[in-house]
Amino acid sequence: MSGRATARVLRLLPVVLALLVATMPAHSAEDADFALTTAAGNRLLIVSELSPLAINLMHGWRLHLLDTDGKPLSKASITVRGGMPEHDHGLPTEPAVTGEPEPGVYLLAGLRFHMPGRWLLEFDIALDGGAADSASLAFEL
Repeated sequence: MSGRATARVLRLLPVVLALLVATMPAHSAEDADFALTTAAGNRLLIVSELSPLAINLMHGWRLHLLDTDGKPLSKASITVRGGMPEHDHGLPTEPAVTGEPEPGVYLLAGLRFHMPGRWLLEFDIALDGGAADSASLAFEL
């Protein structure tokens, strides 16, 4: 490839990358794998990076926290705990919220379900302003 051709390709590269990113499927609340109503009546929509869920694969979730009118709830603190009640053990990892990339959307990293059966996750939510909220998710894998 000549120097001019290489220069043209390099100039077009950012445009091509931008188009690729723009056409990637978005993981939005409409794609929710789980939809929960919290104790306070808010909504917690869960979008998994891994769909369907599988055993022994590390992955993350996007948590969409919405008020009763469907508006994003920002600046919340969310912790997750859980396990398999029938087996009397907790999660094999320590998942944690690592950020809020957009209002009301929280990144939960470090999930892994190591065996089939019934799982129960508890979400403890401290809303901006200090109000407490919570939600539970039970599912079979």
